[in-house]
Amino acid sequence: MSIAYSPPDPLGFLFSFANASNSSIVITDAQAPDNPIVFVNPSFERMTGYTGTEVVGRNCRFLQGEDRHQDDRAVIRDAVRNGTSCECLLRNYRRSGEMFWNKLYLFPFRIAGDAITHCIGVQHDVTLERRLLAELEQTASERARLIEQLELKRHHMGRLSRDLINAQENERKALARELHDELGQRLSALNLLLHRALPYFEQGEAQALWRQAERELGALVGLVRDLSVSLRPPGLDFFGLEPTIRQLLTRQFEAGPTWVFEYAGLPERLAPTIEISVYRIVQESVTNIVRHAQARHVVVEINGGADGRELELIVRDNGIGFDAASWREHAARTGRAGVAGMSERIQLLGGSLEVDSAPGRGTRITATLPLHPVENNHERDPGR
Repeated sequence: MSIAYSPPDPLGFLFSFANASNSSIVITDAQAPDNPIVFVNPSFERMTGYTGTEVVGRNCRFLQGEDRHQDDRAVIRDAVRNGTSCECLLRNYRRSGEMFWNKLYLFPFRIAGDAITHCIGVQHDVTLERRLLAELEQTASERARLIEQLELKRHHMGRLSRDLINAQENERKALARELHDELGQRLSALNLLLHRALPYFEQGEAQALWRQAERELGALVGLVRDLSVSLRPPGLDFFGLEPTIRQLLTRQFEAGPTWVFEYAGLPERLAPTIEISVYRIVQESVTNIVRHAQARHVVVEINGGADGRELELIVRDNGIGFDAASWREHAARTGRAGVAGMSERIQLLGGSLEVDSAPGRGTRITATLPLHPVENNHERDPGR
């Protein structure tokens, strides 16, 4: 036995489906003047506060109240006129007068043939999403503002740090000049007077004392010269970093250990702040090696880094090493602040320092510094 199937009334089926939906749905009569509402479901009533009796027969624009200057109203008009679907966002108002953001999906409905008989609007209250999005955008804007301020402060701190280093070096330069020009000249004059007095010292104990005085004075002159060079290497201003470092290594390691120096991937001259800082780090490193490392071989490398925008300095030796994990505590306990001083100087310039060492395994110090634009003041340094 066969059972005849009678298709449901399309409009009745649509109303039944919409009535059970959790989404707010409104249906209008596209063939009646001004496209009036003919159906709203319970979800619409809960979302807007209006009952079906209050809204049936009215155009949906009443939900916009007096807030009619909204760009997406034109999108709805075009979709209704052209019989197409659309998606838009509107400011609507509940019965209480409270504004809410309505995400509207509008599409035409045809019962038979090509004629559009109804328009169906599916509505979603996206007020919370819009509020959260606005808060997120505000947070992002505030974050961007704070990052910009932090970047400005970082640049300012960088300038202050370079000014501080330059001020320190200028003080050292002035002191070195005083040692060389004043004390050095006085010691030279004293040495000349000592030699002029030699004929007045007879042979024997008196002349032995003169010889001892000559040796002490010569040692003092050499000490003053070394102090002057240590305070401010004169070659750095005139010849640049590479020859000055090579001269330092030659002088420091004259009696051993053996050493290798490599300089590559960098311009002939760097910013004065970078040059003097690299020199100080190498100077402190080799001083520590001579005093403590008991190394047989030392390698010093200065290169342009992986991308050429930074300077990488590596000082490594095969000495007795130390516990690198606790070098800060060790420096505080022993009063040796050499590595700590290097770290502080590098941080002032926005760089980084890595110390890799262990007892019996030697030491490797790696410093990375950003390369600042070369300052054209090698010949106009106010401290010279």
